[in-house]
Amino acid sequence: MTSTTRQPSALPKFYIAGMGMITPVGGNTATTAAALNAGISAYGESRFYNKNRKPITMAAVPALAFEQMDVEIDEGERYNEQQDHVIKMAIAAIGQACDEQPLEGPIPLVLAFPEVEAQADFISSSKLIQNLSHNCQPWIDPQLSRSLHNGRASGIEALSFAYEYLYEPYGDYVLIGGSDSYRHYSRLDLLDADDRLMVAGSQDSFAPGEAGCFLLLTKNPANAMARDGHIVALSQPGLAHEPGHMYNDEAYRGEGLASAFKETLDKHPTSDIHTIYSSMNGENFWAKELGVAQLRNKSAFRDPVAVRHPADGYGDLGAATAPALIALAATDLLERKEASTHLVYSSSDYGLRGAVLVDRQEVQQR
Repeated sequence: MTSTTRQPSALPKFYIAGMGMITPVGGNTATTAAALNAGISAYGESRFYNKNRKPITMAAVPALAFEQMDVEIDEGERYNEQQDHVIKMAIAAIGQACDEQPLEGPIPLVLAFPEVEAQADFISSSKLIQNLSHNCQPWIDPQLSRSLHNGRASGIEALSFAYEYLYEPYGDYVLIGGSDSYRHYSRLDLLDADDRLMVAGSQDSFAPGEAGCFLLLTKNPANAMARDGHIVALSQPGLAHEPGHMYNDEAYRGEGLASAFKETLDKHPTSDIHTIYSSMNGENFWAKELGVAQLRNKSAFRDPVAVRHPADGYGDLGAATAPALIALAATDLLERKEASTHLVYSSSDYGLRGAVLVDRQEVQQR
């Protein structure tokens, strides 16, 4: 089945001007995408143990990557390993995302954070923003920074926030993203209590990962990163809540994700979605909602539609999940010409669901 490149619609859109990430399988977006395409996995036994004294399978950014980072973390504070990693990964990813654009001053930043219920001992938004402001000059200003605390779907929520509040009143650029790590017992113990952590012999579990992933967005297509005459646009996303989420007693019917799909597809109709980039992490719970969402919106997808869940390679990235999926989808569209549209979705433990279309478009000649 062949595909033609779609032209921009009249609706407002954000275009990707820069991407940055550091993950367990790569130090930037290109190496991460290449590693995942090659089937490389960073899974391995960690030094953390579950309640039955079994080593937890995790995916970690190599220690050498942190040792080689030239950053100045606030000396007045003491940070544990998890907090240290979150700060350094964010600084590295923001640098990659912003370095290629002539940014002369601060730009709005919308940060994705873990859900409130999972934030025991996690770095506070104020401390993270303080370190980013110091190390990512001149791009980050605490007065222009906001944080959203809804886990895996927060990155798509951040995009929705940018559309709703930042599209008109600010300049050409917005920065969204997240940095997250599970490497602390305060985080792991909550998951271990529900037997969700991957250990030898577990059948329904996931491997915690860590990553920093950021997207520099622009409303001016002339400022977008281009490859072979093409740029990547992000639609206005769909957000919804799943009443029967993992920590609620209501029946789990997959209504939330189906509604998130429908919301973004109603704004940007298509029948040409080539691949779904999914936040599924290996737990059985997440499969049902994708089936419901696909069935209720089947006219939007190619037959068959491909489904990718990169957590198989780099683990569950928590609040960094959605920005990473968007960057990987964008990279694929710029490298392959048989597809013009992918759909990215992300689902949080406590009910938030988000979906967004990622489109390749031709550079318009002036």
